[in-house]
Amino acid sequence: MCNFSIFSRIHKLFNAKSRDKQKNRIVLVTPPSSLAPLYSSSSSESSTVKVIDVPTIPMLPLGTAYIAASLEEAGFDVKVVDLTFSMEDRYDIDKVTKAILNLEPGVIGISSFTSTITSAYNIANAVKKEQKDTPIVIGGPHASALPHRTLDECSAIDAAIIGEGEYVFRDFAKFLLNDGLQSETVDLKGVVFRRGNQLFGDPKPAYIEHLDLLPFPARHLFNLKKYAESSNYFDAKKFPVTSILTSRGCPYACLYCSRTSSGRRFRVRRPDNVVRELEQLKEAGFNEVQIVDDDFTEDRLRVLELCRLIKTKRLDMSFNLLGGIRVDKVDEELLSTMYDAGCYVIHFGVESGDDQVLKYIRKGITAKQIKKAIQLAKRIGYKVIVYVIVGLPGSSIESEKKTISLLQECGPDATRVSICTPYPGSTLWETMKDQFEGVAWERYNESDVSNPIYISGDQTKAQLQLWMDMVGVDLK
Repeated sequence: MCNFSIFSRIHKLFNAKSRDKQKNRIVLVTPPSSLAPLYSSSSSESSTVKVIDVPTIPMLPLGTAYIAASLEEAGFDVKVVDLTFSMEDRYDIDKVTKAILNLEPGVIGISSFTSTITSAYNIANAVKKEQKDTPIVIGGPHASALPHRTLDECSAIDAAIIGEGEYVFRDFAKFLLNDGLQSETVDLKGVVFRRGNQLFGDPKPAYIEHLDLLPFPARHLFNLKKYAESSNYFDAKKFPVTSILTSRGCPYACLYCSRTSSGRRFRVRRPDNVVRELEQLKEAGFNEVQIVDDDFTEDRLRVLELCRLIKTKRLDMSFNLLGGIRVDKVDEELLSTMYDAGCYVIHFGVESGDDQVLKYIRKGITAKQIKKAIQLAKRIGYKVIVYVIVGLPGSSIESEKKTISLLQECGPDATRVSICTPYPGSTLWETMKDQFEGVAWERYNESDVSNPIYISGDQTKAQLQLWMDMVGVDLK
């Protein structure tokens, strides 16, 4: 059970100074998702374990929290309407619209994933119908991948932020509140905006080089009590649980992966900067942290130093490495040091057990490396969870059988399985986007095998279902 008294301390930690209501108010909205529950399997002593649906437990949207912190640092009055706990078909659009407009926003910012883009459109349309003069700006992975299409599909949205928005949105908001969209010039990289019936701006994404200069996420603007309560449903070691981001970007170019928001240039926060945030979270009452980096172990020396600092500071916290760690970026010293610092769950991005498929999708790893990393992590004491994608480009019936055989040999503690889904911004999507013309965004769902948008080679929908079921057998 979480300690509810932590939330009064959180307010003091993250919002020490009371802020008068300001004219320049920005309301940030996190739309509800259309995603189905996560498709997963778990090993046990039973030999009849089936694939099960595991409800997706909401995590605080760090992207929006970072944007909010940057805006507050610049002097804006920021409010959040957070619909993370809602599903797309279970929220009242009229109530949401009223909640947004009652906050009297000068600018509205909406986040977007492909799984939330339809909800984002609905919210934007409803708000614009009631208050047409308030600028609506959208950001996030989906809008970053398709800024022009996003604005074409939803006329209620006035601008799209491409890439990392902490600085771009801040500067663009200043422009909106001072000059408006009818001004002659907007000299900002990473913004596409609407003026009349035409779109202007520079769609090249903006990425932040020095992450240590960013303020910590504005967690105080969210209902942390609700997030802490929901974290009791995590398969965690300690409670309550929260999340943290210690690096951004991934230098690899997997065919199926989209990196439109964080980019492919790997950038890090210094260990002392990360530890300061961990100390705040610990003081606020959080006892476990999910590290959600795309590539946490890319900089081996940084991770070793971070673990050393955690031990030196005697931070009594546990760590779940939720991001898909690469199997070719771990060794015994690194994994042992991480384990001693409190890391106890590790997720490996395996994807396939077939070397030919791994090569085709540009993963840059081999089945031999997968086996070695899983067995090493288990020997050290980690709970090992692997990510697998069925129906990858170049895969076949034999490929899927090789994946299942490898998992049976290695015996991970759990498997998270998804269907290959080409998301906007990925190389796979770019090569096939003409085939997806007219496909509703709601169908971009890697956990729904009933109506996949992509099937590789000569495989069938029934075969994809078979592979997902087979991954659910006892792998030990």
